[in-house]
Amino acid sequence: MQPEPARRCCAVILTSCVLSLTACASNPQMPPADLPALPPPPSLSTPLPSTPYMTTAAQRMGTWQQRLQATQLMSKPSGQHGP
Repeated sequence: MQPEPARRCCAVILTSCVLSLTACASNPQMPPADLPALPPPPSLSTPLPSTPYMTTAAQRMGTWQQRLQATQLMSKPSGQHGP
């Protein structure tokens, strides 16, 4: 048989486990009913863009890279390398 303090400790641990499991098993809250509705899907008659997305994205990234490299910090090499 276990000593009395060990039994009390086990009882407290088991009780806390049971209480935490019952708290986790509660019903989740339902989301509010006034959520915005999804927009309608695009029409089949919607025209496609004149240039593909990848072309436009590549042009924008190239422009961004040129602007970044034209900044003072990027255009001049620093005298110190590394920490």
